[in-house]
Amino acid sequence: MAAAASLADWKAASAPFPLSERSGGELARLGDPDWWVPPDLDALAELMQKAAAESWRVLPAGRGTRLDWGGLGNPVNAVISTAGCDRLIEHAAADLTVTVEAGMTLGQLQATLAEAGQWLPFDPIAGDSSSLGALVATGMSGSLRHRYGSLRDFLIGIAFLRHDGQWAKGGGRVVKNVAGYDMMKLLHGSWGSLGLIGKLTFRTYPLPSAWGTIACQGDREAILQLRSQLIRSDLTPVAFDLLAPATAEHLGLRSQWTLLLRFGSVAISVQEQQQAVEAQATRLGLAAMTVEETVWSQLNQACEPQSNPATLLKLALLPSQLPQLLTELEAIAPEALGRIHAASGAGWLIWPETTPTVEAILRLRRSCEVAEGFLSVLAAPVSLKQQLDVWGYPGQGLAVMRSIKRQFDPQFRLAPGRFLAGLEE
Repeated sequence: MAAAASLADWKAASAPFPLSERSGGELARLGDPDWWVPPDLDALAELMQKAAAESWRVLPAGRGTRLDWGGLGNPVNAVISTAGCDRLIEHAAADLTVTVEAGMTLGQLQATLAEAGQWLPFDPIAGDSSSLGALVATGMSGSLRHRYGSLRDFLIGIAFLRHDGQWAKGGGRVVKNVAGYDMMKLLHGSWGSLGLIGKLTFRTYPLPSAWGTIACQGDREAILQLRSQLIRSDLTPVAFDLLAPATAEHLGLRSQWTLLLRFGSVAISVQEQQQAVEAQATRLGLAAMTVEETVWSQLNQACEPQSNPATLLKLALLPSQLPQLLTELEAIAPEALGRIHAASGAGWLIWPETTPTVEAILRLRRSCEVAEGFLSVLAAPVSLKQQLDVWGYPGQGLAVMRSIKRQFDPQFRLAPGRFLAGLEE
């Protein structure tokens, strides 16, 4: 254990990472916390033990890129960042596994894996600059979930610090590991409310040798018909997104409903599958065109709030109920950038330059809930978040979640007020 005197070296004079105007405004609600950046995992554990001994209320953080997401939060004594814990622990390339410290960014990991012809098939809207620990904690996913699943599906091991600063872990460093409780799924999407993630082990995948993306555009009903046909087909896209007209226009395409499909495989397979999509689209009177692969990074950037007024909503609903949601979008939010994963029904809405009304958000939420889904407000001006329940969780499992919270954080000191309303009662 490091000497206690070294604690002073881990404390930053101010926020150790740039804060957006909005996140700075939201953090004002947290009081005047101390900012800490421990240099390694031992120091991280020591600091968490000190926090427990002094009953600090702690906000776990990665690299500070999404501190304004989620609930507004309650006052805390400390913001503890894992930015100093960003090392590669082990890459077992032959076994297709990698273990890293939680502060490593997704971009850093992808660059390391690419040297061995591997990758983590994960493209969240949060981007390559986010730490892996934060991506797990916030439950992010992207379009590649269509083929590979969400991040938790290839997270096979985790180590995290409990409220008392002691390490706990689940899983391991091999793919076929069934020992212990499934802590990976429990910590995934917990928003720092159950512990501070320190180490992660992922299953990796070989990089495809060829890529191709095709966009199909036209009448909404024809687009939905094509979507249904493609889902039932033998085609194997790695990503399959439905874009609202405003989103397509933002990407430099025509302002029409759009299906965007990405293929990753050997070259001949990519070519044949794109040709099959084009043939089906043509029979339905839709335009089909090959587009540059950069469209996916442009799409992620378009759906990521960058300015103070931007509002980002996360949603999901039964795929069969998509027509009703599209009708609502056209009626009350034609300017919103909408992006829905066409097979799963999960997606995002963003207002990049304006702020939607509370009434519009609640109307969209009702449509999702009727379709057995949800709608949450991840990023928005403080004034908007103060007028509604940002998570909109109806509460069927809230009693169980409260019980888990009490076991993992009995004094409610971790990420207070950031996750579901009523969790800390």
